[in-house]
Amino acid sequence: MQRYMIGIAWILISVCLASATFAQDKMLTIDDIFDPVKKVDFSGAPPSGLRWLSDSTHYLQTKVDTKARTTQHLKVNAMTGEATPFYDVAKMEAAFAALPGMSAEDARRIARRSTYQMNDARTATVINFANDLFYYEFGSDKAVRLTSTAEEEVGEEFSPNGRIISYIYKYNIHLVDIATQRSWALTSDGSEKLLYGRLDWVYQEELYGRGNFKGYWWSPDSSKIAYLRIDESPVKLFTVVDHIPHLQESEVTPYPKAGDPNPFVKLGVVSAAGGATRWIDTFKYDGGEFLIVRVGWTPDSKKVCYQLQNREQTWLDLNFADPSTGRSETLFRETTKAWVSVLEEPYWLKDGSFLWLSERTGWQHIYHYSTEGTLIRQVTNGKWEADTLHGVDEAKGLVYLSGTEHSPIALHAYRVKLDGSGLERLTQMEGNHRVSFNPAFTHFIDYRSDLTTPTQVRLFKTDGSLARAIDENRVEALKQYKLGKPELLQVKTRDGF
Repeated sequence: MQRYMIGIAWILISVCLASATFAQDKMLTIDDIFDPVKKVDFSGAPPSGLRWLSDSTHYLQTKVDTKARTTQHLKVNAMTGEATPFYDVAKMEAAFAALPGMSAEDARRIARRSTYQMNDARTATVINFANDLFYYEFGSDKAVRLTSTAEEEVGEEFSPNGRIISYIYKYNIHLVDIATQRSWALTSDGSEKLLYGRLDWVYQEELYGRGNFKGYWWSPDSSKIAYLRIDESPVKLFTVVDHIPHLQESEVTPYPKAGDPNPFVKLGVVSAAGGATRWIDTFKYDGGEFLIVRVGWTPDSKKVCYQLQNREQTWLDLNFADPSTGRSETLFRETTKAWVSVLEEPYWLKDGSFLWLSERTGWQHIYHYSTEGTLIRQVTNGKWEADTLHGVDEAKGLVYLSGTEHSPIALHAYRVKLDGSGLERLTQMEGNHRVSFNPAFTHFIDYRSDLTTPTQVRLFKTDGSLARAIDENRVEALKQYKLGKPELLQVKTRDGF
C-alpha cells in the first residue's frame, strides 16, 4: 500500500508545482496552465529514458524535436557527455529504400523512429511495418524483409541468442530465422477464441500491464518457449460503442465482469524447432479459477518459473516446472487476509539462489532464498518499502534498490550487503529519485525532483558521490511568476498512517 500512497502523493506534488514560492511579479492564469498555444512550460525538457549500454561506459539517448520533426539517437559517454550518432541514419534509410515495394518516404520514416526494438547486444533491430517484419543490423548496407503476409504480425521479439525472431500471426506462435528468412509455426489451431502466446484483455489489462499482449517467454538458451494458451469461450461478450466517428461503430469483445467466468488458461512449453507442446501440470488447482500471473525461466533453462494466484488474489504460489515432463512443484505460498500483489520475477544469483520481493509483513522487502525455496534471510526490513530491486554486485556482495526508508512519499536509492547489514542511502538530496544503474554497478543516473524543482538529471558513482550533472534543467519561467507556497500535511488514519 505504501507504493500507492507514494504515487498519489506525487500526483498532488505535480499539481502543487504551479504553486511554489518564488519572489517574482507575474500572476498565474488559467491560460498559463491549460491554453494549448499560450501555456507556460514549467517542467522544462530534461532527457528521459536514458538507457545504459552493455559496456557500462555509455548510454543511449533519444532526442526528439517535435517542431522540427527530427529524431536523434545518440551514444553518450556517461563521464564526459561526449555524444556520437548511435547509427548512420542515411545508411539505414538507403538500406530500406532499396527493398522492393518500399517507398522513399517510408524508408525515411523507418530510419528516424523514436524507438526501436533491439537485440540484447543493441546491434540490430526488428521493425514491424505495414503488417510485415524487417531486420536491420546497425551500420549495414542491407535491410532484410522477414515476412510477407496480408495480415499483421504482433508481439515480435528477438531470441536471446539474437538469431531468431518470434511473433504472433493469426493467434499462433511463429518463428523466423534471420539468416535464411525461413519461418515456421509452433502452434496451429489459434483463433479469436483460442489465443496462443497472446494475452486477452483481462490478462494484459489486469496482470501483465496495459498494452502488453505478449504471452510467451524464451528460455535463456533459446531452445524452448513457454507460453499461455487462453481459451476465451467461457467469457461473455461486451459491446462498446465508438461515438467519435460521424457514424457510430460498435466493437464486440470478450470482457468478464465481476463474477462472470474468466478465460481458461494453460501453460505450455514447446521446442523452438517445433513439435508437440508439453503442458505444465496445474491439476492441483483444478476446481477453482486461477490466474497465471508471471512466467519466466531459471538461468540454466532447466525449469519454468511461474506464479499462480486464485481469482480473489488472496494467495500466490511460486512454482517451478520441468519443461520435459510438465511436473510442477510449489516452492512457497504468499498469503494475506486481504490481497496479494502480483510480484516481480525472482532475481537470480550465480549460485542458483534468488532474491524475492514480498509484502508478507505489510511492508515490501527483499528476501534471499535458496534454489530449493528455503529462506536464507530477510535482506531488508523495517517500517518502509523496498520498492525496486535494481540488481546485485555479486563480487562485492552489494544489493542495489530504491525504497522509502528516508521518506514515505519519496523514493531514494540505497545499497545493502547481501547479508542484510550496512543499509546505505546513496541519494542525499531531498526529493524523489528515479535511478538507473549501469550493468557494472559503478554508476547510476538519477532523475531528481521535489515540490519546487522540476526533474534534474545527474550521474553519480555508486558510493553516492557526484560524477557529472547531465542536465540541471533550469526553468526560467519559474523565476517570472509570483506563486504560492506548497505545504505537505499529514492526516492520521485509523491504522496509524
